Amino acid sequence: MHFFRRLTFIFFLGLCLLAPHAVLAAVDLEVTISDVAPEMSANILARLRIYQQRQNPKLTVFEMRRLHRKAVADITSALEPLGYYSSQVESALVKTEDGGWHASYIITPGEPVRVNSVVVQVQGPGSGLSLFADLEVQFPLRKGGVLRHQEYEDGKKKILSWARRNGFIEARLVRSEIRVDRGKHRADIDLLLETGHRFVFGRTTFTEGIINQGLLARYLPYKEGEPYSVHALTRLQSILYDTGFFGGVSVEPEFDKVQEYRVPVAVELVPALPNRYSFGLGYGTDTGARGKIEWKNRLFNESGHKVHSSLQLSQKLSKVDTAYQIPISDPRYDALKYSGSFAREEWDDTQTDLLSVATSVSHAGPRYQYGLTLEVRDENYDIGATSGSSLLVLPKGGWSVVFADNRMNVENGWRFSVEVTGAEKDLLSDATFFQTQGGLKGIWSPFEQWRLIGRFTLGATFVDSIDDLPPSLRFYAGGDQSVRGYSYKSIGTKDSSGTVIGGRYLTVGSIEMERKINDLWSGAVFYDAGQATETLDVKLKNSIGFGGRITLPFGQIRMDIGFPLQHEDHFYYLHLNVGADL
Repeated sequence: MHFFRRLTFIFFLGLCLLAPHAVLAAVDLEVTISDVAPEMSANILARLRIYQQRQNPKLTVFEMRRLHRKAVADITSALEPLGYYSSQVESALVKTEDGGWHASYIITPGEPVRVNSVVVQVQGPGSGLSLFADLEVQFPLRKGGVLRHQEYEDGKKKILSWARRNGFIEARLVRSEIRVDRGKHRADIDLLLETGHRFVFGRTTFTEGIINQGLLARYLPYKEGEPYSVHALTRLQSILYDTGFFGGVSVEPEFDKVQEYRVPVAVELVPALPNRYSFGLGYGTDTGARGKIEWKNRLFNESGHKVHSSLQLSQKLSKVDTAYQIPISDPRYDALKYSGSFAREEWDDTQTDLLSVATSVSHAGPRYQYGLTLEVRDENYDIGATSGSSLLVLPKGGWSVVFADNRMNVENGWRFSVEVTGAEKDLLSDATFFQTQGGLKGIWSPFEQWRLIGRFTLGATFVDSIDDLPPSLRFYAGGDQSVRGYSYKSIGTKDSSGTVIGGRYLTVGSIEMERKINDLWSGAVFYDAGQATETLDVKLKNSIGFGGRITLPFGQIRMDIGFPLQHEDHFYYLHLNVGADL
């Protein structure tokens, strides 16, 4: 026996010495598989070791042959997770005329294994609850479907996640089996969930001395006694960060203090620096060159009040405003605000000075936004050779809804909004009128890297004479947010001197096609149309143009060149705008 072992060793040693290039030298190898479905091909090539090593400079003929012998097992193991348990593989390894090697594998997947039954049983304290009643229906694999292992694993994770999200944090699958009958090409899935005891939220405590404890409790996305969930704790941490009150937030369940399956939660808070100052310079075609100074106090007192003030100076619009905001109801979204502002705006032959004070109640949720405002406006203005003043007490209402995958940079989404306002002479106002305006904007991505953007706005004012209203309440069109190719507020009813004085009715529409060049840059072409008129006889002004886009986390920087299709003093207008998509 020892003699034969030594003889074998000497034989291989001699073979290596006599033909080192044939045995140990790196080989030139090509590996091909038959034309199978893309999903199969990707899985096979990911597991086929001879394919993975084909370009390895250290690959030898000896190692190549060894990997070739294992290739059938590699392919079989790659197809089983996709439901193919009876595959056939014809393999060949041949030397080519140029001295290289070619490994080929002709694969016949065979008939897939299909799910015959899915049984999910529940035992433990939660077994009788309705929340576990339809686990089989929710399982991603159904009777008659192809047995895919990834869907099976996803289904198990989904069951455990559902149980733990509903307070059963010790839940586990004590049985998870797939019984495959290769001959009949069918499989039975059998799962048994052990729920364990259900845990609920106990008392939540916060760091004291920063914000009123009663206000903090209103930020909780859960109530004491509700099922314990890690997801709810993560959400609480996000909510508290979003308030702007805190520079650090730590949310920790105190399992060492659990009593009767009630989990207390400790929230440690680090206050943020209350005052934030910002300075900015910019340019917009509707405002000209501008500078802005802002001050925000994010935590004015322990009741969570906020103060915001800003000063903007520009060629066409200068404004100072301040606001005092108080959280109410659901403090995440609801606020009572007191505000005041003074603005001076100039365009063409129009100048207006507007002093405003207002009180508003608003809801700014992730999808719906609405609010009511009572505003007092004192406006002095010059329109051409005409001067006037206006004191109005305006109740306002607004509502909007947004459906979007990402409001800053939208792939698919839309936004609808409507606003109404009015005044009555008998209620401390210089005019009686009613005004409404609605807008719709949609974004659709029909192809990868392409976006189709449309917007449409309608407005109407019911008033005895447009002269009863100050410029800030009249409708105008033109500018980077309206009809590009025309200057800011240059479209509207004109008086006998040719001065644009605005109109009762507004119609604006736009269609735009945008093509992404890379993650940063995009190009666009557009068609805009709009008019502000005294009557319903609308003759639209039209423009076409093109532009470039820079996509940033807060939205886009947009630069457009618009060409008016009606005779104008300017052949084109350059428009610059910054903001979110919706």
